[in-house]
Amino acid sequence: MPKVKLLEDVNMHLSTEQKAQREDAKKELFEHKELVSEPPAWLPQSAISEWERLVPVMKQDFPLSETDFGMLVSYCLAFSRIKTAEAEIRRSGTYIVNDETGKKIVNPAVRVQSQAMKDMKQAASALGMTLEARAKLALNKAKNETVDPFEELIADE
Repeated sequence: MPKVKLLEDVNMHLSTEQKAQREDAKKELFEHKELVSEPPAWLPQSAISEWERLVPVMKQDFPLSETDFGMLVSYCLAFSRIKTAEAEIRRSGTYIVNDETGKKIVNPAVRVQSQAMKDMKQAASALGMTLEARAKLALNKAKNETVDPFEELIADE
């Protein structure tokens, strides 16, 4: 069975120009005004709680800027809707009785929750919060940390 390489073990030879482009792109991430905004007061409390939990964690690893404000609001609203819809589903059930026909129908909260999950996934991906997005960031970091094999030879002499 072939040995799987960890991302940090991946070596890639980049030209001087490619290295410079990557450095410029990396610096550009930090050129935007840092996110200092508080969550909007009009957000539901569960969205505000998610903002307060999420932003400090993300700021440790990502250069969050004021340009991310709207996407963070979207993510937190979607989180809140998922939570609210789940409470309704638990209270009423996945299926409810239609008052007009007497037939069982899907609780509208299920559709609300499903759409909120899609919205949350989209916002999470845009913010680099998914496993896939983090893996891409880690791979790019590993590519930037390549070692020139000739540099090692020269250092040993």
